[in-house]
Amino acid sequence: MRQLLLIFGLLMGFTSLGQIKGTVRDEQGNPVSFATVLLENTQNGTISNENGQYELTIRNNGSYTVLYQFLGYKTVRSQIVYQGDVITKDIVLVEEEFMLEDIVIRVGDNPADEIIRRAIKNKEINTKGLSEFEVDFYSKGMVKSLKVPKALMNKIKVNDADLKDTGVDSLGKGIMYLSETVSELKFKNPNKLKEHIVASKVSGSDNGYSFNTADESFYDFYENHIDIADIGTKLISPIANQAFSYYKFNLEATFKDEGRVINKIKVIPKVKTQPVFYGDLYIVDDSGAIYGMDLAVSGISLQEPIIEEIAINQNFFYEKEIQTWVKRSQNIDMTFGIFGIRVQGIFLSVFNNYDFMPQFTNQTFGKEILSYSKDVHKKEDDFWESNRMFALTDEEVRDYQLKDSIKEIRQSPQYLDSIRRKNNAFKLDDPLFGYRYTAPDRKATFTFDGLIDVEKIGFNTVQGLSLGTGVGASFRNKEKGSYTSLKADVNYGVSSERFRAYGYASHRFGDVHKSSIYLKGGTQIKQFHESNINEYINAAFSLLARKNFAKYYNNEEVYAGYSGRFLEETIQISTALGYEQRKPLFNNTNASLYSGNRAYTSNNPQDLNDFESAAIDNHHLYKFKLGAGFSFGQKYITYPEGKTYISNPSYPKVHIYYEKGFGGSESNLNYDLISAQINQSVEVSNKGEFSYSLGMGHYFNESDISFVDRKHFSGNETHLTIGDTFLKSFNLLPYYTLSTNKSYIETHLEYDFKGFLINKIPLLNKTGWNTVLGYHNATVSDYKPYMEFTAGFSNVGFGKFRFFRVDYVRSYSGSAFQKDGIMIGFKKNM
Repeated sequence: MRQLLLIFGLLMGFTSLGQIKGTVRDEQGNPVSFATVLLENTQNGTISNENGQYELTIRNNGSYTVLYQFLGYKTVRSQIVYQGDVITKDIVLVEEEFMLEDIVIRVGDNPADEIIRRAIKNKEINTKGLSEFEVDFYSKGMVKSLKVPKALMNKIKVNDADLKDTGVDSLGKGIMYLSETVSELKFKNPNKLKEHIVASKVSGSDNGYSFNTADESFYDFYENHIDIADIGTKLISPIANQAFSYYKFNLEATFKDEGRVINKIKVIPKVKTQPVFYGDLYIVDDSGAIYGMDLAVSGISLQEPIIEEIAINQNFFYEKEIQTWVKRSQNIDMTFGIFGIRVQGIFLSVFNNYDFMPQFTNQTFGKEILSYSKDVHKKEDDFWESNRMFALTDEEVRDYQLKDSIKEIRQSPQYLDSIRRKNNAFKLDDPLFGYRYTAPDRKATFTFDGLIDVEKIGFNTVQGLSLGTGVGASFRNKEKGSYTSLKADVNYGVSSERFRAYGYASHRFGDVHKSSIYLKGGTQIKQFHESNINEYINAAFSLLARKNFAKYYNNEEVYAGYSGRFLEETIQISTALGYEQRKPLFNNTNASLYSGNRAYTSNNPQDLNDFESAAIDNHHLYKFKLGAGFSFGQKYITYPEGKTYISNPSYPKVHIYYEKGFGGSESNLNYDLISAQINQSVEVSNKGEFSYSLGMGHYFNESDISFVDRKHFSGNETHLTIGDTFLKSFNLLPYYTLSTNKSYIETHLEYDFKGFLINKIPLLNKTGWNTVLGYHNATVSDYKPYMEFTAGFSNVGFGKFRFFRVDYVRSYSGSAFQKDGIMIGFKKNM
């Protein structure tokens, strides 16, 4: 009976909504996607979907004129009388009669250039009426798999689900992600945008937040630069002030719409590797306003080789109230691929019910940029039928049905418990490779890392081969939002024949400050400067080249600490109190695959040839640490369950740190250290990005403190750079050369032109490389300033694999040249 009542209710819901629906096709019978369907003299409209289908909601009985519009086609007006029944009306659009005979072309003149100049000149006039407004916004996002090799079908997961459970068929085709959003937008120049999401629907999820928000699709081509998909590349608008430096224009045709002459202009990049678009731009002849566009940008121009193309289509309508052409809809269609995988993303947007005289106050635009209604996930089908601006295709309907049915199964207690029992089942190889147990209520998890934990296998000259394992437990309270974690690790060095154990316990509170406390302690082998060299890189150089760059000491410690965020996360506070017992270590192995005569250096970072003495003696010390980080100008997103803060790149990040060493086994070990760090990356229009990192510090009350507690600069003797450490380390500085217990200043500067320079050089502009210049300086009280100048290329590689960076480096001590060299950098992520 309940099912019958549900079906009856749905039927009543559907029939109570007034609709006109149908299909828009061209003269050859092909569906016309993304055509505008609009009730004349209103803002009530919709857009045809990928199959040309449309559904337009009508709320009141009466006579209406329906307009059907699409770029390059004549507008169709259809008279209807709505009396409460669903009206089906299929429409055929006829291509415009393009003409050029009315254009007088003088020798040496390009009529398209004059039109573009008019568009550039009138940008302020054409956007004056759009200085502030409110508007309803609907968007639909779909990510579709076009091809997946069979070998990868079972290895790819989407939201922890196998591909086959997301609707992707055996050929690797199907919808991987589908979502819809209904929201309310407030906009005010310059660039103030606030969005309140009323409804969010993600296929197969009851609480998913769709990522196709207005902020991700609010592209204004009247601006000089556009950042499509937040990739970071500042693309040049075809009507940017400097457009003629990047584009050539051809007048392809003209046509009339309601008596207005519309110019179809071909946009042609002068250099394809520059950040430019190509395609068609439609400009109103007399005003120079944008009428519409069909533009695209290649992955080469974006410097993202895995992207094949991003196409963007925008349609405008004339708003008599403000005598301005206003954006009605937008379609972004992107394709990308790698390793034989091809994926398409389609993001459709409709702007409806503009209010050009909103009542904004000083409080309208604050720190909140995006918010969600409390019932954002609970809208019923009748809501979506009434507010959906794109009719669902048959494929999308099936996707919702399939994933919702899978969701119901996966959320059932029986299924969840069966999965838990399956994952908890003990296997014969679990003692070797690890085991995980989840409690019946799924609030507690227990883990054993296994006797062969690959992540804990290493090699260094102090321990030789090192092995490790660990056990852990975690407890989650969803109601309070708290989380408790326990972990204990054991490490064994084969050559040193020594076990070490370390434990860690933490608790994260569910409070607004995101507070957490921890207690940790045990015995560890530690590098004197942990940021000097990655353990795996050191192991590779040791085994393959007999070079042991890492230097170690033994540390027995216990610490208790706290961290929290305050003043809307503007300030992040961390503090800790602990005790450390340090002991020297020596090399215990000479093993290596290297067959040459090279010998390992000693474990003494102060004298690499001294195998008898160490950099430290046995000693102990108490420590107090207090750090404060400052993130200024932060914005936030309000979710039903809380706020998430977003950093503002317009402001630097500042960190101030105080450390006190006291109660040392000898009085000269005690000290006070105050340091500060400031970092920022600043976009310089479309000319690249400038980044800097500045650090400084001063030791007080120091005498002859332990080598462990001195300031160590991150050096490099490998000529390799892994990850994003270019603003944190030096390229040719030998490890521990400048270690100090005095005052210091550290400076790292970098300018990434992001193709701005190299795009202007013939032949090199085809490489897709970026020019990068850098400067690094370390100034300490008892040394001459150390400096490095770097020049190189990033985005280096082949085909779609561009994860290399190559730099030439020259180093100086004061004004004296030290040495030069080539650095090879690798991104961690392609």
